[in-house]
Amino acid sequence: MNQSDVVKLFKQQASTLGRIEASQSDIILKLAQLIADVNQKLSSADLDRLLYIGAVMYQEAANQFEARKDMDSLMKTSIDTPGN
Repeated sequence: MNQSDVVKLFKQQASTLGRIEASQSDIILKLAQLIADVNQKLSSADLDRLLYIGAVMYQEAANQFEARKDMDSLMKTSIDTPGN
């Protein structure tokens, strides 16, 4: 199996998902549990690659959370400001 094969499997799986109920936080926690479960079987290089993937996902989720907080704050300020 090569990278292209795996991407095809991702695409096939994605087409069957329907509406996704899991949040990014849920997915990050599932990845964290998977890594914890197989940690002893992974090479150091494979562990580093999975940790990098998790870190990127975590950073993206954190950035989206901060953006939502900023937007909420702007909307509240707009509502609370007289004349708007």
